[in-house]
Amino acid sequence: MKKFHFKLQKLLDMREARENEVKNELMKVLGEQNKERALQDELKQKINLYEGRYRDNLKKGKFSSDETMMLLKYVDASRRAISDAEIRIQDMEPEINRIRLKLVEASREKKVVEKLREKKIDEFNYELAREIAKENDDMNQKIYMRKLMEG
Repeated sequence: MKKFHFKLQKLLDMREARENEVKNELMKVLGEQNKERALQDELKQKINLYEGRYRDNLKKGKFSSDETMMLLKYVDASRRAISDAEIRIQDMEPEINRIRLKLVEASREKKVVEKLREKKIDEFNYELAREIAKENDDMNQKIYMRKLMEG
């Protein structure tokens, strides 16, 4: 029995490799963006934690002007870092969108070859079924002819 061979398999492999390459590129940039978001979240949590401790100390009557100044400086620096991270996140968006468009195009190119492969597989299976049916018909005809000669 014949085995299916797709003549454009190397092209399909190249298109799959290209799609995976673009996916990895996108994952890299999204990973960088997620690091910036994680930094923002971490800084926000620390601000809340330190402000909460400061309020607790105020309620207990523990007040220190040095502590207040340090907290204000920390909160100010952290908020600037959060803002800078947001700018970096926004600056990554055009690059992310560009890579997404490349990914859509690479996927589309791969799907074209995949559909062609599926069509060729269907044609192969159809021809194979016709050959098998023809062989069965030939066998049945030979059996019938033998029975006619014998009987």
